[in-house]
Order: sequence, then structure tokens, then C-alpha cells
Amino acid sequence: MKATTSTLLLIATGLVPSFALADEGFVEGSSLSILNRNLYYSNDFRNGDFAINPNTGERQSRQAEWGHGIVTRFVSGFTPGAIGFGLDTHAIIGLKLDGGNGLVGNGVGVPGVVSRSGSNFDGKPKDEYSKLGGALKARFNKTELHYGDVFPSSPVVAASDIRLLPQSLRGWLLKDATFEGLDLQAGKLESSSDRNASNHRGDLGTVYAGRLKDADDVMYVGGSYRANDNWSFKLYTSRLDNVWNQSFARVDFRQRLGQGLGWDTGFNYYRTRDTGRALLGSIDNDSWSTHLGFDIGVHRLVAAYSQIRGDEPFDYVWNTYDLQLDNASQVSDFNNPNERSWQLAYTYNFVGLGIPGLSVTTRYLAGDHIDGRKASAGYAYFNNVSDGKHWERNLWVTYVVQSGVAKNLSFKALQATHRTSGHSAEQDVDQLRLIVEYPLDLRLL
Repeated sequence: MKATTSTLLLIATGLVPSFALADEGFVEGSSLSILNRNLYYSNDFRNGDFAINPNTGERQSRQAEWGHGIVTRFVSGFTPGAIGFGLDTHAIIGLKLDGGNGLVGNGVGVPGVVSRSGSNFDGKPKDEYSKLGGALKARFNKTELHYGDVFPSSPVVAASDIRLLPQSLRGWLLKDATFEGLDLQAGKLESSSDRNASNHRGDLGTVYAGRLKDADDVMYVGGSYRANDNWSFKLYTSRLDNVWNQSFARVDFRQRLGQGLGWDTGFNYYRTRDTGRALLGSIDNDSWSTHLGFDIGVHRLVAAYSQIRGDEPFDYVWNTYDLQLDNASQVSDFNNPNERSWQLAYTYNFVGLGIPGLSVTTRYLAGDHIDGRKASAGYAYFNNVSDGKHWERNLWVTYVVQSGVAKNLSFKALQATHRTSGHSAEQDVDQLRLIVEYPLDLRLL
């Protein structure tokens, strides 16, 4: 499928600002990156008719989409002086390679690869969709302030990049690296540009309760600190307007025992309480996880446990994703009301057989004790679940080219099988994702 001429011109004109060569410092620190991503995404709901086609109203038991995305980013340096100024821009285009009206997801509750037309993603599948965005920035010493379309990365707000194209959010973003080992962040974000959207004014909300017109912004502050090679910490807090206050704490420990030997452990904790007008009702949720991992040469073993304490699910900002609970997986986040879950995972690195860049991971996760009978109005679809259980099995194969012209070209096959028992809020599904990515990074000088 070919993009329209106007779209290609839009992409081309958005790559480098016309005044980029006006200042030597501005260009010296600048870079241009182009990511080509080809993604096939399939969900077989095992004849469960889980999804509803938003365009026709018909129930779907299958979802299959194939698209190609191009993400171009220009990141400038800063002008000389005590306060330096810069500009970051991005141009994004998604092309539908395959996916009819009866096979494309709704782009909201069942997000896939191909976008649908309309502000509510309920029209017919688009052949292509694109957008431009950018942010002004200023730097003083090692402190940077960005305003515009930004890509925050934190445990409480993180722009999602787990489909064909990335999400961005619009607002303020502050970063500071003044102190060695300490990275600080703060932000005030007022709208979302979804992964399948062509605009920048999408409403905020939550992943498990949907978009909310009266959630005007999300604010957050926090940071990460690496004390040494063994210990690292994270601490963040956030407020989603009229919905919740959410805080996060994490501690990680890693110990190397010798060549190719080591172990690591960690603890993650989220605390979520309703605030303001409590648009989703009462929320009183404490969620945590811990893991224990072992590295033995080319082998890695991980065991993890997670607990959701509260009558609502653990939830996060609309379509963002950096969920730092150990059992968040390919299909399910294992974050249902009152759920407890376990994980066992094994990874083999084929460098041991002389194939560097190739790895295979297999995982099994199981959750039980799901009880949403007392869930608040925003999560009422959990009210008929009293003793829910489910499990998920993953097989992930990844290969990254290590050298030559195609260096960093990657191939991924991600397969997941998810089954439920007495848990109507999630679905039985066999999922397959096939991803080919080729990143190209350029320095302008």
C-alpha cells in the first residue's frame, strides 16, 4: 500500500527544522534516527467472540493485522550559552499491509496494528495514517525542560511503544542529571496521542476504565538512583486529575559471583488512592511484586510473585506502558482485583552455540484468588468475578544482527497462550506477534 503524496511531503518537511544550521552548537549535538518496524499481530479468541467490531457491531473471534511503521526523530543539540535552546521533532507514518474490517481490532480496548477512522476509532480501517510532532527544549547545566509532544519514561507515566507506532503525550517534561547516579524527572501532561491516532489532543484516562473527559492532566515527579554496581532504587509519585494519587517504590540488588555467574532480586510497590471527584469511584489499592533471578553462563532462570491488594484492579494511565510489576505479561497484566500470581521463566542465549544475538525465552504464569465483587463503578465489569483464575504461557524468540551493514536489524516472534477459569473480565486467546525492526541512527556532523 502506497502512502499519499501529501503524506510523504508532510513526513519529509518534518524531519529537520529549516533553521537547524543557523547555530553550530545546535547541529553538533543533533542526531537523526529512522526506525522501520514491520509487525504482524494476531489474536485467536478460541471462538469466544470476545471482541466487538466497532464499525459493524458484529462480534469477532479473530483479529489479524499487518502493518509497516516508520518513525523518524530529529533530536537537536543546544545553542551555546548559559541557557541553551533546542528542538526535537518526530514524523510518524503507519501503512496497512493487510487487515479487513472484520479482522482489525477497535484500536482502543483491543489495540493492534491498523488504525480505524473516526475520533473513537470506530470507522473502517485506514490504509495509512501519519502525524508530526515536536517539543521545544532548554538546558541549564544538566537540567533540561521540554514542552510539546514528549515521550516520558517512568513507572507512573510512560509513553507506550509496544505496537506499530509509539504513543506521545503533550505537556511539560523536566529532567535533571546534576548528581552522579541520580536521574530526576517531573512532568505535567495534558493530552495523549495514541498509538493508532493522527492527532495530539486525545483525552487522558486509564487503561482499564477508558478515556475520561474530566481528567485534565497527569502530574508526576520522582527519580532513580544507582548507588553502585549492586544497589539501585526508584521513587515516584503522581496524580491523575480527579481520579487517583499513585506512588511507586522499587529496590533492586544484583550480585556477580564470577565469570557468567550472578543473581539478582528486587521489590516493586504501587500505592493508588482516589482523589478529587473520584471519577472511577473509591480506589484503595496496594500492589507489589518480587523476583529472584539467576544467571548461569548462557542460562537465566527467574521466579516471581505478585500480589494485588484491593477490590479494584491495579490500573495505569491511558494506553501508557511501563508497568513495573514482575508478572505483567504479553496478554495479561496479572493485575486483577485481589489477584495473586506466580511466574517461572527460562532464557537461553545461543552465544553458547556460536550464534550471538539469538535468544529464546519461555515463561509460565498463573494467577488466582481474583475477586471483583466489591469493585467500584469504574470497574463494574469485575463485579461478577468471585474466584477467578487464569494462566499464560509465552514463547519468545529474538535475533539481532551483530555486525555488518544490517547491524541491529532484529527479528522477534512472540507467542502467547492465555486461558481463564471463572474470570470473565479477560479472554481465552492465542496470540502471535511477528516483528522486524531496523533502526538507523545518524549524526548530522
